[in-house]
Amino acid sequence: MLALFTGKGTATAMITLQEFHIEKYFDFVVTGNDVVKHKPSSEGLLKIMEHFALMPDELLMVGDAVSDVKAAHEAGVKIAAVMWDSYAKEKVLQMKTDFVFNDTKGFQDWLDAQFN
Repeated sequence: MLALFTGKGTATAMITLQEFHIEKYFDFVVTGNDVVKHKPSSEGLLKIMEHFALMPDELLMVGDAVSDVKAAHEAGVKIAAVMWDSYAKEKVLQMKTDFVFNDTKGFQDWLDAQFN
């Protein structure tokens, strides 16, 4: 299962997913229009856990922003910080994260090791 939790509104999120031809990869999408409390609230993560009937230890948040790390902490889920395009890299690196990836290859290698 792969879900997306973005602060973008529904229309903008769908434009982005369609532009990159990746909408088909997501089983569930939670946008800024689907939550009352935006990141750093964990509301979107809680919706994903509820949708798939998951416990916090069955979810991994992948994000690049301080608000992503805070949302993961609030939900009690692990967080993988991806730093290849983070606009707040230094701040994110100062936070407690479970994993840090500096490039897409390192992240892909880790995913391959986890699921193969």
